[in-house]
Amino acid sequence: MNKAPVIGITVSLDHGKIIRKNHEYLYVKRAYAQAIKRIGGQPILISPDITPPTIAQICDAIVISGGDDLSPELYGETACAAVNLESVERVEWERQLLDLFVESDTPVLGVCYGMQLMNVHFGGSLHQDISAVYENASDHGGMGRLTSHEIHISKDSRLFPAIGAKATVSSLHHQAINRLAPGFQIAATAEDGIIEAIEFKNLLGVEWHPEADATGEAIYSLLLQKNA
Repeated sequence: MNKAPVIGITVSLDHGKIIRKNHEYLYVKRAYAQAIKRIGGQPILISPDITPPTIAQICDAIVISGGDDLSPELYGETACAAVNLESVERVEWERQLLDLFVESDTPVLGVCYGMQLMNVHFGGSLHQDISAVYENASDHGGMGRLTSHEIHISKDSRLFPAIGAKATVSSLHHQAINRLAPGFQIAATAEDGIIEAIEFKNLLGVEWHPEADATGEAIYSLLLQKNA
């Protein structure tokens, strides 16, 4: 009997602001774990309390889950009023994971914030608020509101064999990629031109939430390709 690939899911940190005052919590949507189970993986939750080298020993792949906003200081800008910052502890830990997993050529899927982190960490930048930049933008959700829209997939991407030329995806973001990180390629765009997926070596980033729509099985299955 073959061992199921172990896929780590990074968690969000609550320093007493969301769940319960004066208590720290780790949390993530269960849908990530359920999506991994459906494609034959063994999901585990990973946090900054576990060192990146230990995670590299345990996990065959990881998912950098959704979260709040990266500090614009990481790409040389000052935050606008719409920015809601993610925990610095989480961001720095996940950046270490990215470096380690790229070096070892281990699959990484970045979801929403996770894709944005990939882009910024490797030298790209973000639009801090879509509504301030795209006058005729599609509805991408954001600020806690999930919606859906169509995306178009590049024929020379890893995504194309998995989900085809276009798909309807679940969207929940108010930021988007501005400058693409060096070495990355655009794998999908929305009808308004916003970048919806990027690829680089063993990294795949998607701006939507595949665990919440029909693309889930195909997207999460890409994490198993190296381990097939």
